[in-house]
Amino acid sequence: MLFQQHILKGDQLPMKNLPRLPRKVKLLLELQFTLIEKLLPRKGFIGGRIGYNKGTIFKWLLVKKVTNWSYRTITELSGISHQTFVRRNQHFLEAQVYQKFFQHLVKRAVNLEFIRGIKVALDSSFVPTYSSKREIGSEGWNGFKDGFGFKLHALIDAETRFPIALIITNGLAADCTLAIPLLTKAKRYLKKKGYVLADKGYDDTDIVNWIVKILQSKAGIPMRKKSKLAKGKKNRYGNLLNWRLKAAGRTFKKSIYKFRTEVERFFGQLKHTYFLGKEFQRGIEAFTKNAYLACISFCLTKLYGVGMRSF
Repeated sequence: MLFQQHILKGDQLPMKNLPRLPRKVKLLLELQFTLIEKLLPRKGFIGGRIGYNKGTIFKWLLVKKVTNWSYRTITELSGISHQTFVRRNQHFLEAQVYQKFFQHLVKRAVNLEFIRGIKVALDSSFVPTYSSKREIGSEGWNGFKDGFGFKLHALIDAETRFPIALIITNGLAADCTLAIPLLTKAKRYLKKKGYVLADKGYDDTDIVNWIVKILQSKAGIPMRKKSKLAKGKKNRYGNLLNWRLKAAGRTFKKSIYKFRTEVERFFGQLKHTYFLGKEFQRGIEAFTKNAYLACISFCLTKLYGVGMRSF
């Protein structure tokens, strides 16, 4: 009872007063989210009681994300009704609270040098729909992944694995079409003479030229293998005849390119530690919420390690 009273007031409980909960839950319950009230300010008095603290509700939505517990369990622990969580979550989505809070964490990470912007890596991760059928926003069947789903496109700092920019799309969106939009969102945090790392799916002259001219950096993107149709011919490179032109602006150093796999490890943590894709929810709106909550939880864990408790 004492536990619920403190939580409902938005107070911070000492670790020794918390019941037996997973460490990642205790970590979240220690934090304060004062920014949430500013991102979704209360409108003028319209009657009735004030309601629960928005930061507290946000905190328990994070708890649900990192544990994949049911709303019944979260309701029993917090004392906040299921309807309140659903209604407030909808308000957060409409006001883009999740996106804005994530951007706030990115700025804090830049100040703490979690994001240096020297080596960055980008990739996407496909997440199947909960129903295994077409859902709102999933578009058509992805033959390569053999299912319906959504994609999370991410740009991270490859040295610290801290996410910098996210884009969520249907499961059919081509990775190469989202590279420049991702880099544009993160441009202010990227250093000149740095490296942008990606796999062969991003082997596109326009992307490499953009990295070189706009970011003044090098692209750590390997070139696709030569065409089989060109094998044995004099100009066997086919459309890669101008190999030197295509190689300009790229780096082929293994010591640099090895950092590219950090983005795959980042996706792995989101899926295995923060249960991204294992929620019993449908549609791209729910996936967007879950993707941002998983990324926010990931970021909070890193910032907690350097002593940050209030956001």
